[in-house]
Amino acid sequence: MNYNESQQKEIAQYAIEHDNNYKATGEKYEISYQQVAAWVRKYKKSTTATKVSKTQKKSQKSTATQASTLDVLNRKDPVLEAQLREVKKRLGLI
Repeated sequence: MNYNESQQKEIAQYAIEHDNNYKATGEKYEISYQQVAAWVRKYKKSTTATKVSKTQKKSQKSTATQASTLDVLNRKDPVLEAQLREVKKRLGLI
């Protein structure tokens, strides 16, 4: 019998939820131990890749936010600069 991807995923999840018991899963769905093990490996590999890409995206967003925050903090405010010059003049520092 042919199984589509969603059925393979469902079977792999069932096996994982039942302590990776490939034998019992295979008997329940009437497929071989090897087939269950292969689908579980495939499922784990695909979920790991998804987790990594989500983590990378989150890290990239965080880095972009930090960069923009630093840009804002490093900008000089012309009004404050003028006020600072005025105070320095009054104090005789300029």
